[in-house]
Amino acid sequence: MRILVLTLLISSCMATPTTNPMTTVFDFTTDTPANAWNVEDDVVMGGRSSSQFTITEEGHGRFTGHVSLENNGGFASIRHQLETPQTLPEDASSFQLRIKGDGKDYTLRVKAKASQNYYHQATFPTSKVEEWETIAIAFASMSAMRYGKAVDVPNYAGEQVTQIQLLIGNGKEQDFAVELDVIEVL
Repeated sequence: MRILVLTLLISSCMATPTTNPMTTVFDFTTDTPANAWNVEDDVVMGGRSSSQFTITEEGHGRFTGHVSLENNGGFASIRHQLETPQTLPEDASSFQLRIKGDGKDYTLRVKAKASQNYYHQATFPTSKVEEWETIAIAFASMSAMRYGKAVDVPNYAGEQVTQIQLLIGNGKEQDFAVELDVIEVL
């Protein structure tokens, strides 16, 4: 009997390795107000790009527009300020975006603290196929930037998020359209 109990105890400890559950940073739904994300294009600096953010009938965020290089422009973005900073799990190591892309590169930016005057960011490609894909962005790959210039601080440590931004600015004049389902950390 003792051998059976010991065997069951050892088996239950080895049965399934623990896995990191996803932590949701933002989940787009039909209840998401479109003004939960603010459009911030290069017009704030005199550029001519324009974009819109809407929620689709299916409950996905849709970010569309045109990037113009006119008047020293070149980017379009949407930004979400969390109501309260979200502390991330200690063992989290990456952002996971469920996205339907258009074959263009986008940049994910985050601020850990509202008082920061820089973002941690990483640029990622999207697939041109009309299918959902999961983009993984390792925290360690997110370098600190301010107005396009590197900031001398360590890469993103992943302790918390207060602001998140999605940006397109690839040095090309172009139309774009991307859909977002969820932003999580793993």
